[in-house]
Parts: sequence; structure tokens; C-alpha cells
Amino acid sequence: MTEPVLEIEDLEVIYRTDRADVKAINKVSMEVAPGEVRGVVGESGCGKSTLAFAVMKYLDRNGEITGGRILFNGEDLKEKSDSEMEDIWGKHMGMIYQDPTASLNPSLPVGEQIAEVATAHGLASRKGAMEEAIALLDRVHIRDPEEIINRYPHELSGGMRQRIGIAAGLMGKPELLILDEPTTNLDVTTEARILDIIEELKEDLNSAFLYITHDLGVIARIGDGIEVMYAGQVVEESEIGDLFEEPFHPYTKLLLRSVPDPEGKKGSLQDIPGSMVDLTDLPDGCKFNTRCPFRQDRCFEAEPPLEEKRGSHSAKCFYAPIEGAEETESEGIRAQPLWEGPPELQGEGAILEVRELKKYFGGGGSWLPGTNEQPVRAVDDVDLTLERGETVGVVGESGCGKTTLARTIIGLTEATEGTIDFAGEDITVDVSRRSKETLKRIQIVFQDPRSTLNPKKTVGQAIARPLIMHGDFPRGEIPETTADLLSAVGLDPKLAERYPDQLSGGQKQRVATARAFATNPALILHDEPTSSLDVSVQATILNLLLDLQEGSGTSYLFISHDLNVVRHISDYIAVMYLGHVVEFGSTEEVFSPPYHPYTEALLSAIPVPDPDLRRKRIRLTGSVPSAVNPPSGCVFHTRCPRKVGEECERKPIPDRESGSHVIRCVISEEELIKVEPVLS
Repeated sequence: MTEPVLEIEDLEVIYRTDRADVKAINKVSMEVAPGEVRGVVGESGCGKSTLAFAVMKYLDRNGEITGGRILFNGEDLKEKSDSEMEDIWGKHMGMIYQDPTASLNPSLPVGEQIAEVATAHGLASRKGAMEEAIALLDRVHIRDPEEIINRYPHELSGGMRQRIGIAAGLMGKPELLILDEPTTNLDVTTEARILDIIEELKEDLNSAFLYITHDLGVIARIGDGIEVMYAGQVVEESEIGDLFEEPFHPYTKLLLRSVPDPEGKKGSLQDIPGSMVDLTDLPDGCKFNTRCPFRQDRCFEAEPPLEEKRGSHSAKCFYAPIEGAEETESEGIRAQPLWEGPPELQGEGAILEVRELKKYFGGGGSWLPGTNEQPVRAVDDVDLTLERGETVGVVGESGCGKTTLARTIIGLTEATEGTIDFAGEDITVDVSRRSKETLKRIQIVFQDPRSTLNPKKTVGQAIARPLIMHGDFPRGEIPETTADLLSAVGLDPKLAERYPDQLSGGQKQRVATARAFATNPALILHDEPTSSLDVSVQATILNLLLDLQEGSGTSYLFISHDLNVVRHISDYIAVMYLGHVVEFGSTEEVFSPPYHPYTEALLSAIPVPDPDLRRKRIRLTGSVPSAVNPPSGCVFHTRCPRKVGEECERKPIPDRESGSHVIRCVISEEELIKVEPVLS
């Protein structure tokens, strides 16, 4: 039997704070063998990242390993000094972070940073290290590595920076590579490319991989084994196939129910009631007992051991596997009815019609002789219709124009050409020139609520602001209305007195939603509202949005790179590529053949939480072309796996319509409908 590279035995980690000691890791044990990808999953605050930093012996100053052992190749890292660890970091043990920008020096070319790992450990000369850096960039599928090594981090895309981080992590040929949420916030094709690289490395190297994530679909695809963490403990562990076939612990069951169904089954998602327990005041008995729908009296009296239930499949639960147990009443968050929908929703027809919309940035020539600066074609001839009370999802890779489309509709950027019609009114003007009534009826919720909530204003003040600016509420009624809005999004009205930094990410997102609904809007634009959230919090937000829409009749334009999320919430989907809508149709039409080849590629990249689900993989070559000089004809033809020849390069490419389903492609519908479904 192969000896494990990493053995963690009864590990305990405490953070010392002024208020109390935080027990972040509580008696955790696990092993990672050579050539194995071991996944660690759970909600934010469960201890995943603390585990990674403890293994690296790179905890914050107030963090302390208070018990247990971390054996790396048989040696206890807890006994190593800082200077001894410096010889291990990079050379024997590497780490790839969630945000590569935080680990890359903005003042050094990326090639220098990759090579530094080898030169610092005396593994190669500078020349040899730069040659190895070029070889590693080629290995992680970065084109023109000889040129890229001279670029600075800010000159590269997010996906390229992440691959730079992987190359740096591999430079010392480490025996253990720790990956901490390396694909969070990446679009599905970039994420798929990163996961492809990890799978290739797993096959080529004999290194051990510890992969930390909240995305169960990612682990289902690349993992060999899995640990599920809650409140600093491992509550379930097994091989990948066993866990997804039959999860034992109630927490694992609820995590899986929180994920939109990959086969498109509708209905409310199972959100996990309550929130993560306070690690300074852990409950007696099972640490999950405050949220568990299967809890019994015994769960409050004693803590269950982590023990084998079937083969090597273990769970920390007295009643696992749970068969025929009755669920207790759950206090899941459900939206309360707001008020009757706005007048715009009482009529018939579309609430929003976008016609031949273009938004170009820059251009107009240059002061330099003999030059003519071309504009960036961020949105290029887009048609879009949104009916009253329905949701249109907008999907595509980063840089495809999704956010620019939303900002143009909301009026934050002014259209270059085309028209935007809202409830029969032409609003193709800058936001400063729109009527007060229009400003009330169209709202937007951004990806990161932290950037839109004033940290110096309370939650109540943030929600009251649009009521004061646009509402018809007497000042004396605003506190009561604010409380009603907080209740409507499942928050305690007492939170009105708190500041944004005193709330969790999911709470802040609900505050942003409450503020958007404050003026009784007819249309809300959601720009990646769940991209950074745990699956359980994401489920809560999606259920909330569906409930609020049902009660108010408000229409949504929902932008996301997560096709599973878009599928769950949308009635229609627009697929964007390089500023164009290449496919539009009902959710069912877009997820079934005939597909546009780009849609087919996006669908094939979705990580789904089911290792047994048969999926067809389509790997796109190259990167998204420049929006300054887009390809002629079909803008996708430079990357299209189904390109038929020069016909794809001609201009223009017509829209092929079949009812509400529109595909912009030269390939006939008869040929496209023969394409094998991506998921089956």
C-alpha cells in the first residue's frame, strides 16, 4: 500500500480573539495519497481554508495549532521552525489561492515570479528557471508563453492569472499541492479549462492534491475522495462515488439538495435553515443539531463519533444512514408578500424590448498621425424581449458583454445605437435624463453588495434611501416600511440597526435585494448575484427571488456565468458571445438540441454534482477574440468546433427562428438537432 504524502491526526486550531477563543479546527483527521485529489467541502466558516493554512503552517498571527499532528512525508510539520518551513514551501509543498491577484506581485513580470520558486531553492539557474517557466506556461495551456512571461499580472485575464498561479505552484515539483477555491468567480469555460489542467497534472504527476471548494460539482468531476466539514469538524468522508450515490450525514444531504438540478427539475431548492454555529459558543452534542431536520433528543445530549457506516464511508451521526426518519419542522427562509405589483405590470405585452442595441467604447480616431483608434464593441446589435413577470437569463464567458448590456439598460452607460423600450416608453438615454418614475421602476442588484452598501450607513438607512429619493412614503412610515422589506427577504427587522460589515455575505445580498424592491419596481436587473455564495446561501437567494417575483409580478434580467443557476430561475435564456446574442429561446429550448455550437460548449463545461451523469466534453481552443477587431461573419468561428468552412466567415450571419427560439448560425437546424445532448 502506498504511504500517504499527508496525514492529519486529531488536528486542533484556535484563533485567539479579544472576545473569546475561536475553535476553527476541532479533532480533524484525514490522509492524502500520491496521485490522489482529496476534496474538502462545506459552507463558509466551516474551517476549510483554516485547514489548508494549518497544513502550510501559514496561519494568521492569532492562529495556533493546539493539538494533533500534521505528518508530511512522515515528518510532523508542527515541530518545524519557520526557517525549516521556508525550505518546504514551494519546493515540496505548494498552494494555489482563490484570488491569484493576491499572490502575484503587481510590480514583477509573471515569468520572474514563477522562476523565483526555483532560484530561491537553488533548483536551477535564472536562465534554466525561465526556460522551465516557459515550459510550465505551455503545460497549463497558455499560448505564446515566451511573450507572456514578460507581462505583468494586470495585463492578463482572470483565467490566465489563475493558470500563472498553478504554474508557480508546480515550479518546485511539490509532493503536495493545496488548491483553495481556485475556480471561484471564473466563467464556466475558464473553470473547465482549469479543471482539465488539474486532471492532466493528476495523471502526469504523482503528487497529492488537497482541493478546497464549496462547489460539489467540481469535486464530483475531479475528486477521488471527499471530506465534508461543518463547524471545524469532518462530519462525513468517503470515496467520491459512494458519497454522491448515497450521502449519509444530514448536512451533506442538504448541501446536495441546495444545488440546482443538473437535469433541470424545477421547484424550490432545499436551503439549510439557520446559519453556521458560533465557533466561540458551540452547542452541546452534535454541532449540527441546531439546523438538522432529523434531530432527536439524543443529538443534544452527546456528540456522535465519526465512524464507518458502510465500508470506508464514515459519518458523524447517530442515525446515519438515515432511512425513513421523519424531518423536523424547518425554519427555512421564505419571502413574504410585498405589495401589489406596479402599474406597468397591469398591461399586456413586453415590459422590456431592446432593439439593435450597440454600445461601443472609445474609437473616433487618435491624435497620433496615421492612426485610427477602433472602438471596443462591447454590445453589438442585440435584440432582446422580456415579458411581464418573467425572467430572461443572460449567460456567456467573461467579456462577452453581459454586464455592459445590463448597465446600458439601467442607464449607467449610454447606448451608442439602437433603442430600449420600457413599458412602452423609449428610455434610450443616460440615467440622468430619465424620468423619476422610470428610475423608480427599474432597479439593479450587483454581484458584490459590499461595493454598493455604504459601510458608514446602517442597513436601515441603506434601504430607506431609495424610499426617500423615489418613494411616495411619508417620512414617518419609512421605518415601518423598512422593517417590512427586511421581513420580506427573510431577515430580522432588528438588523436595520447593524452596519454592512456586521452581516454575512448572504445577509448583505438579501439587504441589496430588499433595497431593490423598495420602490416597487417592474424590472430588476441581477448581475451575478450568487457567484460568490455558498451553495446553501445561493439556494436561499434563488428561492427568495422566485418567491418575491411570484408575489409582486416583477420581471428579472438575470446575468450569470453559472448555467445551472440560470436554468433554475429563468423562463428564457440569451446566450452572448463577443457582444452578440448567438442564441435565444425558452430554457427548455436552450438546454436541448438544436444548440448553437457556443451554447453546446458552455453546457459541456458545467460542473455537475453527479460523477455518474454522462456528459460530452467540448474543449474550446484559444481565447475570446478582441472586441476591437472582432472576426467577420460568425464571431465564434475562430473557436467553433463545428466550423463548416468559409461560409462561417461570410457576412452577415442570419438569425434562424423557430417560434421563440433563435440561433445565429449557418449550420441548418436539421443538422444541429442531430447533435448528441450534452448531459444524459
